[in-house]
Amino acid sequence: MPITLHSESGADFTLISNAFIDHYMPEANGEFVKVYLYLLRCLGSGEAALTVSEIADKFNNTENDVCRALKYWEKLGLLKLETEEKSLTGIRLLSPGKPRKASRDKQPAASQETAGEGVTRERADVLCSQEDIKQLLFIVEQYIGRPLASSHVQTILYLYDSLHFSAELIEYLVEYCVSRGSKSFRYIESVALSWHEAHITTVEQAREVSSQYSKTVYSVLKSFGIRGRNPVESELSYIRKWTDDYGFTLEIIALACERTMSAIHQPSFEYADKILSRWQQQGVRHAKDISALDMQYQKNRRTVGKASSGTSASANKFNNFDQRSYDYDDLERQLLNIP
Repeated sequence: MPITLHSESGADFTLISNAFIDHYMPEANGEFVKVYLYLLRCLGSGEAALTVSEIADKFNNTENDVCRALKYWEKLGLLKLETEEKSLTGIRLLSPGKPRKASRDKQPAASQETAGEGVTRERADVLCSQEDIKQLLFIVEQYIGRPLASSHVQTILYLYDSLHFSAELIEYLVEYCVSRGSKSFRYIESVALSWHEAHITTVEQAREVSSQYSKTVYSVLKSFGIRGRNPVESELSYIRKWTDDYGFTLEIIALACERTMSAIHQPSFEYADKILSRWQQQGVRHAKDISALDMQYQKNRRTVGKASSGTSASANKFNNFDQRSYDYDDLERQLLNIP
């Protein structure tokens, strides 16, 4: 039986092209779709000025996640990024048309127009015929616990052929992400890109970096008094923001967690993020910078307090001149000898 759609909303809506829904959305990363729809929403409501940081905060992502989404849609021809001196200054949304090969076409991953960024259809055919790639895809399926979608295969091929990850490194990457409680390919790709930026090329290097990162993650959970569970993806997103985007040390992050607990008496990544974002804006790089800010804050409070006391004292002198405060009920009881 067909479902009839109705709407009781007014004019506050966002217009989305059917071409986007039909040809681009099905194969796109869900987080990338959120960013694109939010751009449409801001443009339609007249919010022409926004920042990458604001978009990241809106969806609890990192700024790097947002930049990857923008580059993805630019590659597909849905927007044009405008830059000046390597800084993003504008985003021009383009009218989506039907791509040469609609993403919804149900073809094997190896016969798609592209399989991951920079992997051509012909190259994908070659890769998917190799025994080591077949074995790798099988192992990844076992870790994920379900058959791989074509977009997932494309991601694996991209890591192998474009980022030059070995099959062993990709296997460890997936194992690492799953052990951290995430089977999301968005998260897997995010970790892979961070390893690539850190010039990690071997499993041994990845283990070392993973060990250091795990220490940070579980130290943050310990600072919040959280024990007996792995962090969820939104919490990991905050920690990546604090460590990768802000460049804060574990000591500074722990201080923010401690102040969060002192202020609201419960763990809150959102509250700690406000503290760390303010410190980042104030140029904090070391714990001593925070001490300096604290001292300045206390000095300002004392200055304001003295000014307020002086004003209060003057006002009291004036108000108390030949002025008395009487309890008339008490006076009446005394005059009438009423106990």
